[in-house]
Amino acid sequence: MPTHIRRIAALAVACAAAMPLASLAQNDTAKALADFVECKLSAEQVAQFNQKLDAEEFAGFAQSDDGGSAALMLWKSAQPVSAWGEKSAYINFPSRKEMHLAFKVPEGQEIKIGEALAARIGGMKPRPDLEAMKETYDWKGMDSRKPLGADKTVRVLVDVSYAPGWVTVGCGYGDAIQ
Repeated sequence: MPTHIRRIAALAVACAAAMPLASLAQNDTAKALADFVECKLSAEQVAQFNQKLDAEEFAGFAQSDDGGSAALMLWKSAQPVSAWGEKSAYINFPSRKEMHLAFKVPEGQEIKIGEALAARIGGMKPRPDLEAMKETYDWKGMDSRKPLGADKTVRVLVDVSYAPGWVTVGCGYGDAIQ
C-alpha cells in the first residue's frame, strides 16, 4: 500500500477515534451551561466558569450572529442545553454573572410563552420598575424574577421591543440582576 494512502487511512482512524471525545467534551459544555443557567453554581464556580470561558476551554461554544437584529448577545452551543424545562442551543450572556437560555418562539406569542414559563417556575414577580419602563420608554415585554437565596436570582425576560421572537430564562449571580 502506498505511503500516502496509509497516512490518509491513519488520519481517518484518528479522526474517528477523536469524534467520541469531541462529543463528550461538548456534552460537558452543555452540562456546564445548564448548571450556570439553572442557578446551580456557587460564586467560586461562576469565577471558575469565567476562567474556562476566557481560556476557550468549552468545546463547541462560541459567539453567534444567529439572533439577527435582536438585541441579544447570543452564543451557540454545539449540543443543545436543557434548563428550566426548555431546550435550546442558544445562550444569551449579558454579563459574566448572568446567563440565559434563549429560545425562538412565534412572534406575537413571546409574552404568553414567557408568562407560562414563569408560572411553571413559580413564585416569580415582575421587576419593581417594570410599569415605569413601559410608560416612560414604551417598552414592551416582561421581566420576572425570583430570588433563590445565596445571591442567585432566576429571571424570565421577554423583550418584544428589541428581541422579538425570543424568550430567555436564566440566572444572575450576586448583584447581576438589580
